[in-house]
Amino acid sequence: MKLVLEIKFAGGLGNQLFQYSMGRSLAIRNNVRHLVFNTDNYRNESLKRAFELTHFKVKGSELPNHRLKNVFVQNARLNKLASAAHLHKRVDENGFVFQRVDEQLGVLSSLYGFWQSERYFSEIRETLLTELVPVRVPQYPAWLSNDVPVVAIHVRRTDYLNEPRYGFVGDDYYRKAIEFILGRAPNARFVVFSDDMSWCRATFDNDFIFFDDPDWAPGYLQLHLMSRCTHQIIANSSFSWWGAWLNTNPQKMVMRPATPFREPSLLYEGHYPASWVAVDNTI
Repeated sequence: MKLVLEIKFAGGLGNQLFQYSMGRSLAIRNNVRHLVFNTDNYRNESLKRAFELTHFKVKGSELPNHRLKNVFVQNARLNKLASAAHLHKRVDENGFVFQRVDEQLGVLSSLYGFWQSERYFSEIRETLLTELVPVRVPQYPAWLSNDVPVVAIHVRRTDYLNEPRYGFVGDDYYRKAIEFILGRAPNARFVVFSDDMSWCRATFDNDFIFFDDPDWAPGYLQLHLMSRCTHQIIANSSFSWWGAWLNTNPQKMVMRPATPFREPSLLYEGHYPASWVAVDNTI
């Protein structure tokens, strides 16, 4: 019997979506009765990130009281008792390689890690497509129409410019990706989403749409809007990874950096779906 699976959430929205999808897949496969969320990491989050899955149609809930939480807190008295009785199991991610963890579950389990590969949850894609959508959305912008293909470009720069492990993918990457798509969809419309829109306006063509509508300012709404576009050019970011993965267009083209990180070991095994196009870049 698998009674409770607790997800220990950490990181930004993209990471939260990976963690939820992994937990949801485990819960479905193993007939877990209750999927619960631990969001304690967001009480004093250094980067001021928030737990954003409450804006989506996810299945699960936060633990209701402090005493019950202590069953899942390592070295708390109730946790020690549950662990000694082999009722509670802690499931840890071990490096960035695909792991089979179903056999590690107990009656009560806690899931730690980021699990950044679709191999953990691809079998429940249709379920996730119904759950990872916002509860409420504003009116869609006029440019999101069926008259021409719409390409979402995601640019992440500000915190990556001086980040020693990740790094900015470079403007040449975007130029090559745009050329690739124009070679196959010459009438495409490009819409830019970014944390550095001034750089984007100085870099991309003036006829691009630089999306900064305040009604769509929250990250979870921008991610949803990116997913509604026809094609995607993504950054080395879990945020835009999800914007592309949640795109249901069967003919979609997804451009992704061939070398996403300065530190190669950060790339999770099976992180990018095989159908996504790797574009050469210098990072």
